[in-house]
Amino acid sequence: MAGVADLSVRTRLFGVVGELMRRRQLALPSGPDQSLRDAGLKSLDLVNMMLAVEDEFGIEIPQELLTIENFRSIGAIERVVVRVAP
Repeated sequence: MAGVADLSVRTRLFGVVGELMRRRQLALPSGPDQSLRDAGLKSLDLVNMMLAVEDEFGIEIPQELLTIENFRSIGAIERVVVRVAP
């Protein structure tokens, strides 16, 4: 069952990231491990994405997890969400 839950998280994250990418007129990431910075997102975009992820999942990401490494790709963000979500 965990695979289904993880897929749902990943699908939702692709939606959140995809919306930001569309607004910035950037190509969607090709996979969960593609670097979002390499895809064209800037630091402010990553902050906005973090806020959108918190809203999407109804969570607050603890300060110690707010690192560039934890937001480098959809896969990395997925691991944070799974760790933080109830």
